[in-house]
Amino acid sequence: MTVLRRPYAAPRRCHRRIAAAVAVAALLAACGGTAPAAGLPARPARLAVPTVRTRATTGTAAVTSDRQQVIAVLAGYTAALSEADKSRSAAAARRLLQPYLAASRIAGVVQTMSQIWARGEVFFGQDILHVQSVTVTGQSAFVHDCDNTSGMGLAYESTGQLVPGSAGVSELNVVTRLDLAGGRWLVQFQLIEDVPCTA
Repeated sequence: MTVLRRPYAAPRRCHRRIAAAVAVAALLAACGGTAPAAGLPARPARLAVPTVRTRATTGTAAVTSDRQQVIAVLAGYTAALSEADKSRSAAAARRLLQPYLAASRIAGVVQTMSQIWARGEVFFGQDILHVQSVTVTGQSAFVHDCDNTSGMGLAYESTGQLVPGSAGVSELNVVTRLDLAGGRWLVQFQLIEDVPCTA
């Protein structure tokens, strides 16, 4: 089974929640560009880029360059999701996500975050990306990663207690699609594959 992802969800539901934040907005329980290889999107200075671990690959310099750009955008998107959640502001969340996420997906992710905030829940922790492969074909790229979301989850803002079923997992099998548009790689969607992976 494949589900859309980012930090928003219960055992199965929760990795969708966690996935939602990690990914993009086609969601719900979860989440879900296009840009030329000629430059990374602007990254707000205050974002802490998450840890990204990759397996060594070989290829031409051009492919490596695209690969590095795509991984950088994915890491920036993950950090932007965290900062957007901390902002507790729909307007700030939109601004933080704009450099990394396809415009058509931003409203859905912000809506999901707003629903979580309205329930009095907050995210904690950070996704550790373990990139397994990057495939760039023309204006599209697919990143397959086996993420560690075990340090993530949802807590009740009023008590700090963990929301039951919201804890992440050590090996979350994720595929992210990015498209090149207007000179920037942008995340289009993320899918959680319901099969085991190994980081």
